Amino acid sequence: MNFWQHLPRPIVGLSPMDGVTDACFRSVIASHGRPDVTFTEFTHVHDVCRAPEIHLETLRYSEIERPIVAQLYGNDPELFYLAA
Repeated sequence: MNFWQHLPRPIVGLSPMDGVTDACFRSVIASHGRPDVTFTEFTHVHDVCRAPEIHLETLRYSEIERPIVAQLYGNDPELFYLAA
């Protein structure tokens, strides 16, 4: 099921800011003025594969933040496969 089809219009989203919109910040915002959709900070797929114990922290979320979009970037399909 595609959650985008079920969001109200216009969509109000919480967009990422590197170093600001971590899981704690997103949870506070969600509990006070819940956006329709939340996005994580951008995380390079190479970093997730190289040191997941550090870089997966940027993708951590709580149930109150749902729906949430994890943002991974890179140019190596194999790394995306490994990160998944």
